[in-house]
Amino acid sequence: MSKFEAGMEGMVDTYIFETSSLLEQLDDILIRTEKDDLTPDDIAEIFRIMHTIKGSSAMMGLQNMSTLAHAVEDLFFIIREDPSVSYEKEPLYELLFAGSDNLKNEIDVIQDDSADLTDFSELMGKIRAFAAVMKGETVKEDDNGESVEIQIYEEGDPESIKAIKVTYEESCLMPAIRAMLLLRTLGNVCQVVGTIPEDVDDDSAGDFITKNGLYIRVVAEGNEADIEGVIGNALNIEKFEWVERKKPEEKKPEPKKEEAKPAVEAKTDNPPKAEEKKAEKPKGDGKKAASDSIISVKLSKLDALLDLVSEIVITESMVSSSPDLKLVETSLEQFSKSSRQLKKLTDELQDIVMSIRMVPVAAAFTKMSRVVRDMNSKLKKNVELVFEGEDTEADKSVVDILNDPLMHLVRNAVDHGIEEPSVRAERGKTEPARVTLSAYEESGEVVIKVTDNGAGMDPDKLLQKAERNGILTKPKSEYTEAEALNLIMAAGFSTNEKVTEYSGRGVGMDVVRSNIEKVGGKITVESKLGKGSSFVIKIPLSLSIIDVLGVMVGKTYFSIPIMSIRESFSVNSENIVTDNEGGVMIKLRGRYFPVIKLSEIYGIENATDDYEKGIMIMCEADRKRFCLFADEIVSDMSVVVKPFSPLLNRQGVKENGMSGCSILGDGSITIILDIKTILEKFL
Repeated sequence: MSKFEAGMEGMVDTYIFETSSLLEQLDDILIRTEKDDLTPDDIAEIFRIMHTIKGSSAMMGLQNMSTLAHAVEDLFFIIREDPSVSYEKEPLYELLFAGSDNLKNEIDVIQDDSADLTDFSELMGKIRAFAAVMKGETVKEDDNGESVEIQIYEEGDPESIKAIKVTYEESCLMPAIRAMLLLRTLGNVCQVVGTIPEDVDDDSAGDFITKNGLYIRVVAEGNEADIEGVIGNALNIEKFEWVERKKPEEKKPEPKKEEAKPAVEAKTDNPPKAEEKKAEKPKGDGKKAASDSIISVKLSKLDALLDLVSEIVITESMVSSSPDLKLVETSLEQFSKSSRQLKKLTDELQDIVMSIRMVPVAAAFTKMSRVVRDMNSKLKKNVELVFEGEDTEADKSVVDILNDPLMHLVRNAVDHGIEEPSVRAERGKTEPARVTLSAYEESGEVVIKVTDNGAGMDPDKLLQKAERNGILTKPKSEYTEAEALNLIMAAGFSTNEKVTEYSGRGVGMDVVRSNIEKVGGKITVESKLGKGSSFVIKIPLSLSIIDVLGVMVGKTYFSIPIMSIRESFSVNSENIVTDNEGGVMIKLRGRYFPVIKLSEIYGIENATDDYEKGIMIMCEADRKRFCLFADEIVSDMSVVVKPFSPLLNRQGVKENGMSGCSILGDGSITIILDIKTILEKFL
């Protein structure tokens, strides 16, 4: 059953997108300002965000979200109108993060027709209670459990009347009786003029006192020490504190008058600028056109467009390389001309579609700030999260895929990659505990690194635990250090000795590997004991179309990504040099380059062995150049990348330099080579 009124269905996607974006902005502000002071700009921006969510949620008929946003908005109305108001920052931010989390979770709920809307009354009660304390008030629950505000200080109270809050221990079995005894004793040193709850003899008074404490209004004229002495000596009291109230000179009507009179001046820092700009836009067509130059499009539509372009690329290849053309004896000059034009237009269409889908990886990185913040709060590790290369762009689908793996990797790094502060101090580590997320583009792939400066991993201990768990697939002595480190991603394996809220169940890293492999990517582990660990993810920049050079080796068709190729050339015997170990090198323009024969590394028969009859493809990776030797160049074209299945990935195809495959125009299969892996594996 739909949660929206009739006629609202078409607005749901827009509402979800805009609300999600606003909540991400809210988290960014909260994380940035949690350790610093809130500026007037920050306060105005948070107020604007919650005001917008409140209004749009009410329009969509989502009263629970609207009411929660309104409660948070009220908090910042108090702060905005009275900058001198005092409040505890830590509980304020806990409430704000809780509000943000609940609103984000509700975004998922409203998309599920079978799920009921969430009741936020408990959280709203806490927010209202915090707001009441900021205003010198407290909160009392009525019989229905709903929160209503009640004044601690009454209008006209003289300065001699003060309020004190008494909190009883949780183990106190009779708080109401203890409160009555305390009030009798207090009567000996001061005048008690009122309490909250008003009647401590009431049956519900005990529950209220246990949950909210006892508020006592007394006449204090220099006898505060006597009052504190009586309360401090009473039984079962955990703590007590004086409740401050607004100073007489703080007049509430004045801010309202200022806001009503010079509205622009009262909000000069943020909202008014937006209002002024809005007012100016209609004056010029150019400004209006600029505001209309960006539109939001559903990702499913872009996915459909990309699929269509992929099919066009395959069809164009099928037409231009059709076997039937070889049977035509007449000149195909006009066909060739049209075919080249079609390819040009197809390439342009492909580039435009791909550029539309490219987004910075920062979209995935910034979400990790909240993960680290929450873990710091619970684990008390004070870990810094550092971003590098967050402007690196990748396909939207690639960035979306990164969210879950990054969350597992960051949690893993903070939870048991980074040592406890006391342990770091014992080991002489003076630098801050840090997790670094970095990104860069290399050979048609986006490379993501999650690095920590923690304890690192011991390959021997990993092998021992894997042996105990029955995970090893060969004798322990045959494992290399890299293979031992990669055991961390085996199903059911964990370095944690006990299960925690964040790790220890042995499923997180296996999930990371599976998700990365599903999209044709790979993940490797690097670690130095005592120095830290680094998890390296490599995923194609785009999961769809790339330009390649097609080469034949025997009867096998390989595709080499154009971006990895520097040149191709033929050689003669004078340019061929053999080193002492039997390796072959090519001399070109006074420099020597090693040669890798594709037929040898992949065991292909019937391939050309004569270097003078074949073709050399100069490739580059990691700023190193080498030559691939093939029989001949067949064509240059665009291919639609199809990742290998996880089953083939686990057979080592990626480790041997094959990144994916594609379907050619005649229906045959071509293997797409990973130049960087070939360099690392075979040189």
